Amino acid sequence: MFYWITRAICWLLLKIFWQMKIIGNENVPKRGALIIASNHVSYLDPIVLATSMKRKICFIAKKEAFNNIFGNFILKKLNAFPVDRGKNDILAVKKAINILQAGKILGVFPEGSRSLNIELQELKLGVIKIAIKTGVPIVPVGIIGTHKIYPRGKILPAFFKYKIIVHYGSPIYLNKLNLKDKIYHKESLNILSNKIKQLIII
Repeated sequence: MFYWITRAICWLLLKIFWQMKIIGNENVPKRGALIIASNHVSYLDPIVLATSMKRKICFIAKKEAFNNIFGNFILKKLNAFPVDRGKNDILAVKKAINILQAGKILGVFPEGSRSLNIELQELKLGVIKIAIKTGVPIVPVGIIGTHKIYPRGKILPAFFKYKIIVHYGSPIYLNKLNLKDKIYHKESLNILSNKIKQLIII
C-alpha cells in the first residue's frame, strides 16, 4: 500500500512540476518477469521510473543510500535492496534472481552510477548475465530532462522550468543457451547500450 500511495503522490508532482510524458509504454509486457534498464543522470530517475510504470518495480540501489535511517526506511518500503558496487555482490545477485523468478520487475541502472556529462557511460555486464540466467527480457529505457531538473550538486530541483520524458523501447530477448558465452554477453551489452542511446535522443 505504501508503494502505491507514494507512487500516486509522485506521479501527481511530476505531472504538475515537469509535465512528465511517457512514450512507448505499450512495449512493457503486462505480465511476467522482466528487467527495466535505464540511463541514470539524476537522483530523480528511480522516482520517475516507478511513477511511469503501472507495475511495481524492485530496484537495485547502492548500499550507501541505506546508511541513514530515513533513506533505509523509504527504500525498503519501495522494494529497493542494496548492492555493494565495490565488489562482486553475490547476495545482491541472488536477490535479483529471486525477484525475477517470482515473476516481478527488476529495475536497474546498468551504468552503475549517475553520468556526469549526460552521455551514456559504459554499461556493466551484470544486467546481461542476470537476464540470460533467468531467461527474462530486458526493456531499455531512456529518461530525458532529469539532468536539468536535479543535477548532481544541487540541493533542490528546478520547478516548472523543464519537462521529463520517459521513453520505453522494445524488449530485448536473450538466449539462455549462451550463459557462458562471453562474446555473446558483450554483443548483447552493446545492443542494450545502443538501444538506450537511441531512446535518449528525441
